[in-house]
Amino acid sequence: MIDVMKLISIRIHLSRNIGVDLVLCILSTRNLSEISIMSKILSMTSYALCSQKRADSTLTWEMKSVNARFLDVQIKLPFRDLGLEQQLKKIIQAKTQRGKIEANLKVVSNSSRTKDDTKELTKLNRHLEEIRKRIPETRAITFSEISEWLRDNRLYKENDNPFEKKPIISLFRQTLEGFISRRASEGMALGAAVARRLSSIDDLLLAQREDLSRISEKQRRELRKRTKLFDSQIDEDRILQELAILAQKSDIHEELDRLQAHIRDCEKLMSSKGPHGKRIDFIAQELNREANTMGSKSTDIQSSRRALDLKILIEQIREQTQNIE
Repeated sequence: MIDVMKLISIRIHLSRNIGVDLVLCILSTRNLSEISIMSKILSMTSYALCSQKRADSTLTWEMKSVNARFLDVQIKLPFRDLGLEQQLKKIIQAKTQRGKIEANLKVVSNSSRTKDDTKELTKLNRHLEEIRKRIPETRAITFSEISEWLRDNRLYKENDNPFEKKPIISLFRQTLEGFISRRASEGMALGAAVARRLSSIDDLLLAQREDLSRISEKQRRELRKRTKLFDSQIDEDRILQELAILAQKSDIHEELDRLQAHIRDCEKLMSSKGPHGKRIDFIAQELNREANTMGSKSTDIQSSRRALDLKILIEQIREQTQNIE
């Protein structure tokens, strides 16, 4: 059985030179579940780009996402086709549940448009000649106005979607697969980061629980030491009563039990499939509440330091969960 944590760092280079360190934590039997946790977590941020060259044009799908409270899908097409847009949205909605996702299709014609532009310019020139005959004082049009007219005329033609839907949808699905794969890759890194911090919290709680008897004995010695400062004899029952009150005020057994229960709930949640980012964030809030109570009850400098370390780890978990689906 392995007692010491072994870290295997795997660097995955994503597009746009994004490097993600995936850390697989192989521990003793208690921590073998971390591998399962990492494989179930999905990140809300991702990026994918796929292109396909065809006889008449080149299709390129670009897909990217950022954090969001809910699922927000935006499809951008170079033509108007509401039916296709809704179909593509449903494909994404079936695969994801949170995040702001943008999918942009670019179509570049492989054939020269010079001949088409010449026809359009000839048509435009005829219109201008007719206008000048009727209104002689008409000013000359600028190059930018000509370019804008050509662009609008092309868009008007493209609004009817002259492209086949099948290759567009096929390339879209291919891009989505890469997009989801990158979400899973980054999710593994997030899962590893959260699992390491949960393990560190477990170690802190174990150390604090083992230290409770020492703290209790220290309180007993401190109280008896103070009673010796008085000349008069103090009743032993009174000392025991004060010790009981002090022990009750500083008792953190319930806080430790609840903290460990929340950790087990978080690990169980992360090892199951589904969008759990919000629930993990709620659990982290409960962890922070118990850590605050534990810190307020601390009568020992070591306990105060552990409470502070605990809050730092919990805050780091909350930061990571902001990116979990």
